[in-house]
This record gives sequence, structure tokens and C-alpha cells, in this order.
Amino acid sequence: MQRPRMQQTMPEDRSGWHQIDAGPQIEVLFHPDRRPAGREPDQIERPSIVVAVAGKREQALRFDPFSMGAHYHIRPGLAEQIPLPVAEGQTPLDATMAFFEKPLRFRGLLALAEEDEVASQLRDEALKNAASQIRAHSAARHKAAAA
Repeated sequence: MQRPRMQQTMPEDRSGWHQIDAGPQIEVLFHPDRRPAGREPDQIERPSIVVAVAGKREQALRFDPFSMGAHYHIRPGLAEQIPLPVAEGQTPLDATMAFFEKPLRFRGLLALAEEDEVASQLRDEALKNAASQIRAHSAARHKAAAA
């Protein structure tokens, strides 16, 4: 018997997650290399970005710009993953940041997650600032890993 699908919630254990300021309407968390428990170590880097509407526990969006198999989810747990289009010469994280740096794209995804009202309240500068914060956390991790 197939178990019922449940919308995924924001992480309870916040260790390794960075709080990203994207304005008061949404909560954004970034993890530079999320390793699910029980998974064998491999060479795949697994950054993850989860987004919830402020005051809600359920994830509206999740971006998984993995080094292999990059994808994203609208209402994770309820819908299938969507392959992340990565242009030649672009990293999966750069492809993900395009959603934040071109706010209409981000708003469109939130609208698809049935969060139209919140999508219309988001400020372009707050989303672009969120992308800068995520890039800074990612760069700091790579710098520390190279040291």
C-alpha cells in the first residue's frame, strides 16, 4: 500500500542551516551541503534552499542545486521534483539564484504553490539580497573547504 503524500515541513533541527533575510513575508533557510541521514558518503555536493510563508511550517518551495541531479520542488512532498535548467557554463547554484535575482520567476513559483497573496507582497530588493546572502554562505563554505 502506498503511503499518503505529506507536504514537507521546515527543518526542525536547524544545525548547518543559515537563516536568510528575504523580507518578513517568507522564511528562507540555506544549507550548503545537506546530507540525509543514512546516505552513504559520495562526491555529490547537496546545497539546499527551503522556503516557507512566514507563520507556516510547510515548505512552499525547495531548491536542490546539487552538483548532480539539480532540481526544485513546488510544495515538496506533494508534487514531483522539477529538473533545474542549468545553462552551459552556469553552476546549479547560479541557476537557482536566477529565481531570486529575477523576482517575477520567484513570485511565479510561489503562485504555483498557491501562495499568490504572499508572492505579490515580496520586494524585489529583498529577494536579490537573499541571493547575495546565499552566495556569500556558499562561497564561505568553499573557501573553508579549500583551506
